[in-house]
Amino acid sequence: MTGILSIKNKIRDFFRKQDEIISPIFRFIWTFMIFMTIQKMFHYSALGSKSEITILLSILTALLPDAFLFVMAGALIGLHTFSVSLEVGAVFLVMYIIMYCVYIRFFPQYAYAMFLVPVFYVIGIPYAAPIAIAVLAGLGGMVPAVMGVALYFFSESTAEISRLLATEDVENEIEAFKQLSEVLIHNKEMYVAMMIFAITVAVTAVLAKFSYDYAIYIAIAAGTVVNILASIFAGYIMSNDIDMGTVVFGSLVGIIFAAAVRFGQGILDYQHTERVQFEDDDYFYYVKAVPKIDSERKKDEPEEQQGNNGRKKRKVKKRVEEPYPEED
Repeated sequence: MTGILSIKNKIRDFFRKQDEIISPIFRFIWTFMIFMTIQKMFHYSALGSKSEITILLSILTALLPDAFLFVMAGALIGLHTFSVSLEVGAVFLVMYIIMYCVYIRFFPQYAYAMFLVPVFYVIGIPYAAPIAIAVLAGLGGMVPAVMGVALYFFSESTAEISRLLATEDVENEIEAFKQLSEVLIHNKEMYVAMMIFAITVAVTAVLAKFSYDYAIYIAIAAGTVVNILASIFAGYIMSNDIDMGTVVFGSLVGIIFAAAVRFGQGILDYQHTERVQFEDDDYFYYVKAVPKIDSERKKDEPEEQQGNNGRKKRKVKKRVEEPYPEED
């Protein structure tokens, strides 16, 4: 374990030193994954499907603030949906504006959580998404997770509408718009997924906020159990069949993802927890501090320089005053 922590610390230190270079690279990789996912779900515009457009949007989004991810992704999806039909594009535009006005306008830093859901859907492990979002975004990721579910099911409906409209038959056009209303109003599978995602994110994020020992790990385990039980319960209540193999496998992948994120953030050393209390004129404060295990510090520092809980003792240099010269 010490060797793994040592490697992690070296990687962390390297990333900190090269942050100006590495951060844009990772942002580019992440945004490229999002735009590739969008291209997988919506592929109706010849212009929007070009790889040059995907790379260009990924580069721009990686260099711009977080709010531009929502704008760029919306522009690309709008280009594809308007290529299907004017009505489908208009419905998407209204839905996207509602998402922006209701939540993203006030919390643009959580826009990535909305697109994380379609990414997990496309790679076939959708039920890993709520646990991952809860660990990454906390309670603030609950609404974007629900929006991500709506966006994915809208893409499924758009694919069916595109297939029906390809025949250029009046009856098929009527059927296509019935399909669109079906996915927006009467789609039980979408509502079940929304319910499961919202409950799982809320339970995991709330439990992780408590101050008891191993709270984050208990929250991840509880979120996994809730994810599975909520899937069973929601499927029973709404009379909708859910593939439990997909749910269980996705939940296990979510645990692995959450554990990797927690390991990257730091492993907590609960054996050396400190509790401090102090007060000022207005408040009385109770502080609980849980240190992170830092193998490099404990290994490299000599024992005589470490005080209680690994704190360094400061060396005080004495000042020696020389006598004044005697007067003649």
